[in-house]
Amino acid sequence: MLESFRTPCSGQFHAMFARLGYVISKYWLWVILAWIVLLFVVGRLAPPWEQVTDDGDFAYLPAEMPSVIGQRLTREAFPQQRAKSEMAIVVARRDGPLDGDDLQIVDLLSQRFYNFLGAAELRRGEQYAADAEQRRAAGETDAAQALDEKAEATFTSARTAFDQALAINETFADALHNRAFVHRYLGRDDKFDEDRQAAAKLDPGLAGKAGLAPTAAGDLPLVDVWSRQTEVFGDKLRSRDKQAQLLVLKLGNEFMETDNVRVLERVEREVERVADQVRGEGKSHLAFGISGSAAVGGDMLRAAAESIKNTELLTTVLVLLILLIVYRAPLLAAIPLLTIVVSLSLSLDALALLTQVDTLPGMGWWDFKVFKTSKIFIVVILFGAGTDFCLFLIARYREELARGSLPSAAVATALDGVGSAIGASALTTILGLSMMFFAEFGKFRNSGPAIGFCLTITLLACLTLAPALLQALGTRLFWPFASEIRAANLEPRSPSRSTRIWQRLAVWIVAYPGRILICSVLLLLPLAGAGVYTDDHVTFDFLSELAPDRTSIQGTSLLKRHFPVGEGGPIVVLANKPDGELVDENFEVPAPALTGILELTVVLNEVPGIHSVRSLYEPLGNPPRRVSIVSSAGRRKVFLREHDLTKAVFLAQSPQHRGDVTRFEVVLQDDPFSQQAMQSFARLNERLQALSQDPASFWQGASFAYTGTTPGIHDLRQVTRIDNWRIRTLVVAAVFVVLLAILRSPVVCCYLIVSVLFSYLVTIGATELFFHWAYGETFQGLDWKVPIFLFVILVAIGEDYNIYLVTRVFEEQQQRGPFAGLRYAIVRTGGIITSCGLIMAGTFVSMTSGSLRGMIELGFALSLGIFLDTFIVRPILVPAFLALRYRLQAWVSLRR
Repeated sequence: MLESFRTPCSGQFHAMFARLGYVISKYWLWVILAWIVLLFVVGRLAPPWEQVTDDGDFAYLPAEMPSVIGQRLTREAFPQQRAKSEMAIVVARRDGPLDGDDLQIVDLLSQRFYNFLGAAELRRGEQYAADAEQRRAAGETDAAQALDEKAEATFTSARTAFDQALAINETFADALHNRAFVHRYLGRDDKFDEDRQAAAKLDPGLAGKAGLAPTAAGDLPLVDVWSRQTEVFGDKLRSRDKQAQLLVLKLGNEFMETDNVRVLERVEREVERVADQVRGEGKSHLAFGISGSAAVGGDMLRAAAESIKNTELLTTVLVLLILLIVYRAPLLAAIPLLTIVVSLSLSLDALALLTQVDTLPGMGWWDFKVFKTSKIFIVVILFGAGTDFCLFLIARYREELARGSLPSAAVATALDGVGSAIGASALTTILGLSMMFFAEFGKFRNSGPAIGFCLTITLLACLTLAPALLQALGTRLFWPFASEIRAANLEPRSPSRSTRIWQRLAVWIVAYPGRILICSVLLLLPLAGAGVYTDDHVTFDFLSELAPDRTSIQGTSLLKRHFPVGEGGPIVVLANKPDGELVDENFEVPAPALTGILELTVVLNEVPGIHSVRSLYEPLGNPPRRVSIVSSAGRRKVFLREHDLTKAVFLAQSPQHRGDVTRFEVVLQDDPFSQQAMQSFARLNERLQALSQDPASFWQGASFAYTGTTPGIHDLRQVTRIDNWRIRTLVVAAVFVVLLAILRSPVVCCYLIVSVLFSYLVTIGATELFFHWAYGETFQGLDWKVPIFLFVILVAIGEDYNIYLVTRVFEEQQQRGPFAGLRYAIVRTGGIITSCGLIMAGTFVSMTSGSLRGMIELGFALSLGIFLDTFIVRPILVPAFLALRYRLQAWVSLRR
């Protein structure tokens, strides 16, 4: 067992832990009560975890990234363009073109979603009106007037949406009922009564109904709906083979926003409702699908929630089974489990409470976020590390009892013996995770310190609550084997089989350190070489993370059969030319500006990987060409170009940017999430930057910003690549400082750092090869989150085990000499550190129980890395290096 932890800087800590052990053994009841009170108070104050957790990726990119600039410019120049993501409902016929009856099925969906759009606008208008009343009551007349105007405009938009629903089906009672409320807000009481009566006549159930129909109609974050009835763009929603029709839902949510889970489930219910009706009529020839960026985001968040649930359950079961196998005593196994559950519950509540600090007076600068997926890491790390901490403590406690100590003395002595080791072990992991605070990407910057904070609470629980529980139960903990503990003594006895294995390994390492070290490194070197390549070749393809049976995957597959796959997430290019005079005082487009827009449309179409470009010149995305205005095609093109909706979509509306900014929608040939899409976007960006420097171009001096899924992923790739190197450098530096403070040997510290870096490269290389074999042709690379989280966790936890070993080596060498001390330390720490490694690896295995590929890959990699550290790095590579170092020191001393 791991006994004491004596290093040059740890004496003062021993005194501290000795006093702590004495206090806990004497006041154990008060310690337990303190934890209960703390758990209750924080739990009562903290908001529910689900209410404060965020998600999404693009929302946490730095403000200077092009896609963030693009979103900001869109809000300023196109205030009516509020969509941040979309869902596309696909209705396709399997055996030929859609006929009139099939299109009526599509219209059933369209009318319902227009009704939902109107209800959502009505809710927003009511909020603006309420805010206006509050400002008016506060004496802010100008602000109230602005909000009144905003409310009126929003109510008008709501009425337009209800009108569109009724244009499809004039007997749609829900839309009539809801439109009545708009009339009341707009002061048309006669229309209010007329619509209410008509709705009640069509559906008697609506008579006297005070709210919207259906009740939850206004709960979807819809900002627009595009159907086949939509002017200008409706024709583009029909596939060229005439077999499929799109209904596009524009959403105000970012594509990975947590609310998209609810939105996707609601859309699924609506689509399934119509599909059931169709099947009931015997029309089995129609297929329905849901695609689009918001559908992908919703599916990913659902898969993440399933992964969290599975991980929590499997982790708890695995740890409980391991503890029962190790201790064979139910009460003793319950101590670590109870300690971890308390610390986990308190940690999550404390994190939820920390997200509310910015609401306190003077704390507006506070910006702390927690994310749904962070819970997976919190659970597995707390269960793994917390179990390890308790394992060391209980092992020493049993040893003290076996020596004949009373339980109170055994608790104090055990805490004195292992407190410093546990603290140092936790410190490397906490500091390593905390270094993520210096990342530019907001999710990294918040997640790392949050996990480190939770581990700090777990450390405190293991050093206070667990000893108090041990003291409270005494030898009853060991039921039904308490008599065995009491009868045990420290007289020499035959070593166990595992001890003999460690003894044999220790002899070999001390006898042949050079051969063992070289052979081990050479065997692992090919995997490390693969890791060097893999480390910077990862995928950001969100679709590849999802299982084939997910709604968005099936919908995307259906979309691909009939439409360009890029329609699911076009790139929006915002061309900003100061003083560009894109429109005159009558909001007409002058000839030079129109020629410039044609020029840019042509340039974008010529970029490899681009399927089509929608612009003011070609609103429908047809190949750009000049046509005679006297021809029917020319007259239609002029009509579309001058349509109010076309101008609203492609020309800046706000006074600040009017005449300076125009939009282009670029549809890619490839999936917007794919690597090919990233390459096409890079070529597009390079071409536009060159155009802005071309003196012969209308766009000389212009700047270009982008929005959409592909630009967001491109920026995510750029910022995380920089963050990876920054975080790794800081983690290595922080861990090295901790090692140096504990070991006071720069050479040994450097080697320990090199050993875990080598272990990381081997692990990620082996993981890449395994999943390439497992997934076959569908494998595009490891998920982008795997390298950074694997590096931080593996380096920090790997050094934990090195600290346990090396400090014991230094201690034993003071009594037994360099080589005998090394052999003895290998034997004495082998069993306990191996047990800790197995427990930690077991908790990481639970991450593979979910359905997200990224989490499965990370769980596999972390488990493999911990196994590698436990069975290769710590028992072979580190002792072999120490043996070689001592041989060199002995040879140098002899030469002198």
